[in-house]
Amino acid sequence: MAINIKKLREMEGKAVVVDELYHVTAPEQLFIVRGSVLVQGYATHRQRSIFLDVRIRATAVQQCSRCLADVVSPLDWEEHLEFQPEEDGDLLEREAFTYSLEETELSLQPYLVGLIESVLDPKPLCKPDCKGLCPVCGQDLNYGECGCDRRREGDPRLQILKELLT
Repeated sequence: MAINIKKLREMEGKAVVVDELYHVTAPEQLFIVRGSVLVQGYATHRQRSIFLDVRIRATAVQQCSRCLADVVSPLDWEEHLEFQPEEDGDLLEREAFTYSLEETELSLQPYLVGLIESVLDPKPLCKPDCKGLCPVCGQDLNYGECGCDRRREGDPRLQILKELLT
């Protein structure tokens, strides 16, 4: 499950088909990838750089930012990536993808978590009118009122403003 760099170098300037499946695990449970990540497209080696024009397909599962229910997001997008060779461990001036000149294969595995995260909603909602959880008892308010004795008094530091309005 990697792109053959040697083959790319031999075919300088010509497009090579990329059709790879990856299994991705996100750190810190930012999201879960259901199934595999499919990467399809073309790779080209030109002047020591590797250019990828790929379509990425995956299914990600996040938690609703209000009620913590699962939010399933089918993902299908295109990426145009440039991988530059690492030169004696020097960092490039701009943020870039790199590969080692000594490597014979290029795996997209280390980059996929960041690429998937960049297309996901940072505050996903299970539905646009999600009511969230009761701040007192934790009941999911999308299934109805909880019945606990919760008063919507708000922040006690703002009580003086409430008195001014009444």
